[in-house]
Amino acid sequence: MIVGTRSLCFLLVLSVSIVSQAQSNNTTTPITPTTTSWRSEPNGRGTFSLIFSCIAALTLCVWSALHLNVPPAHRTFQRRFRDKAKWVLYGIFAPELVVATAAAQFIVARWLKAQIERDAKHRLCEANDHDLSPHTWDTTQCFYAVMGGFAVNTPWIDARHGGGGDVGRRVTITPEGIRLLSFLGRLPHIQESQIEDKSKADWMAKSIICLQAGWMVVQIIGRVIKGMPVSLLEINTCGHVACAFVIYVLWWNKPLDVEVPTFLGDDDSDILALMYLCSGMSAVNGITDIRCFVHVGSKEEEELGRPSDDANNTEKTQDRTQLTTHLSVGSPGSWNPSHFLGFNEVWTAPTEDTKKNTLSSRTFTYNFDLNAPVIAPECLVYYSPLYPPEISLRHSKYCRRAFPDAQAGADTHTPVPPALLASASMAANRLRAECLSRPEYKPYYFTSVPKLGSFLGETDYIVPHMVNFPSLHNLGLGQVNIHRDRLRSVLALTAAAYGALHCAGWVEPFFPTPLERVLWIASAVTIASSGALLWAFFSARQLWPAFDKWVSGVTRGVHITSVRTQKKWVIRAKLGAIYAVLVVFALARVFLVAEAFISLRDAPVALYDTPDWTDFLPHL
Repeated sequence: MIVGTRSLCFLLVLSVSIVSQAQSNNTTTPITPTTTSWRSEPNGRGTFSLIFSCIAALTLCVWSALHLNVPPAHRTFQRRFRDKAKWVLYGIFAPELVVATAAAQFIVARWLKAQIERDAKHRLCEANDHDLSPHTWDTTQCFYAVMGGFAVNTPWIDARHGGGGDVGRRVTITPEGIRLLSFLGRLPHIQESQIEDKSKADWMAKSIICLQAGWMVVQIIGRVIKGMPVSLLEINTCGHVACAFVIYVLWWNKPLDVEVPTFLGDDDSDILALMYLCSGMSAVNGITDIRCFVHVGSKEEEELGRPSDDANNTEKTQDRTQLTTHLSVGSPGSWNPSHFLGFNEVWTAPTEDTKKNTLSSRTFTYNFDLNAPVIAPECLVYYSPLYPPEISLRHSKYCRRAFPDAQAGADTHTPVPPALLASASMAANRLRAECLSRPEYKPYYFTSVPKLGSFLGETDYIVPHMVNFPSLHNLGLGQVNIHRDRLRSVLALTAAAYGALHCAGWVEPFFPTPLERVLWIASAVTIASSGALLWAFFSARQLWPAFDKWVSGVTRGVHITSVRTQKKWVIRAKLGAIYAVLVVFALARVFLVAEAFISLRDAPVALYDTPDWTDFLPHL
């Protein structure tokens, strides 16, 4: 009995001890839960997360914002990838160039849309059918034309230039060509849904990228508001994000990654033939075919006359006045008539110097008399053989293929086949008839030359393919579909804003060395001023004839005999100045991108603190 009582007491004490030990263990090492409703991120950020988020925003924004034109025929996937990677580098080191490219295409698309609607309204008035809608193309369709979405196979180009001629060569219709088709009532029929089917635009991907870019910008704004430091990498990324946003807006209606264009049929072969003769693809030694022809109407045929028998009379050809013409705005001749007529501005031919037994340079110069009934002897060879009389395109007195400078070229010109010229003549007749009903367009498509009929206004209606980057001619002389002042302003403002944003880094006290601060500010100011300097340069060429003469080496105006070559040291000095400026701009852009990463080697600790509320925004 006593033993049983002792055993019971021992078990009771042992139980109390075990319970007390369990309670003691529960107070020092709690059990870890296996589930939770919300877990906060660690405070702050690391160097890797900072670099990764900036690189992700930078690369994705630039890559997704690029809407390149239709690539040339037979372009492989690897080549297309390299082309886009090249433009990504442009977007990283010179984003204002990509913005200027998007702005140029946006301006052309708006111009084309306005012209097409104007043509539709004219046809509506002519038909007196008010049920017809004057709206024919949307912005997406115009962008499709601007990016080279319409092409044609042209066997006659290959046949003339020694190609096979069976399959044909794919060439692209430019916006000017589409506008000409619209003017003649031959606008291609294509629905917006057909274009969207070719486009590879992914709105979900764009939305995610916009969220990531938006988070980056909001975070930077939050850090500035709270007085927290901002890294140079974030400033650089913010500038690219802003440029990408502008590009998104400008290219919002442009199709993405269209690889195969829409081919036009043979119904407009006559208009295409005229486009080809007017375009640079027909040029040999700098002279396009249309420069050697003149369109003869029914009333102008008598005024044109036939070649005079005494054309070889040197006495009548010695005293020729200088040429003066009124050239169409669609022609390079509106800036320099010698260029329209085929004079190479800087071309010189070597001549032998008998005294020094060396080669020197000289410039060919010619004078023409518009009032005398004689024809330059060099042109007579191109009046034979005569084309059929029913063809309205006739050889002009200013056909220069037999002139010495044209003959000195390396390429050989092939005469225009009669069938091709006959088709082009039919289109020229239709174009002249349309201009009679809309006389305000006659100086646009024709170039008046006194007593010699009319040249057709020269521009590129057909090109091998549409390049992405607009040429400097769009900023300087330009084509009629480019509003040069707007494009210059876009380039200047974008460069100024991009450089000014980097100037904000001057107030931040975390440059590793004073030299890096000075180089950063100098590079930012250089980029900020680059667009303005380019705008001022082209404006000065347009408004200051003396400066334009010094830059180009050609007297601006209508005097062909004033073409002269500059001294060699002047040309070398100009080239040296251009290369020096380009090198400075390139170094400034590379430094800003490189310094944005290098500066992180010695960054303040507060740079890695983050505002708490930014963790609630979705981001990568």
